[in-house]
Amino acid sequence: MAFLKGLVTLFLLPGTLVLGAMNISVENDGGVFRSLINMIFWGFVGVIITLPLMLG
Repeated sequence: MAFLKGLVTLFLLPGTLVLGAMNISVENDGGVFRSLINMIFWGFVGVIITLPLMLG
């Protein structure tokens, strides 16, 4: 269970860091902005990882 909790924390980390930099608490955000940041970040990471595999 600790592994899954660590995985969730890692997955949500980009959005949490951006909210912290903007001085917005997670409770005030409601998860919308954090979800947007996480989708953009992990989507970019996914493209960077899969693009060389598709072209190579």
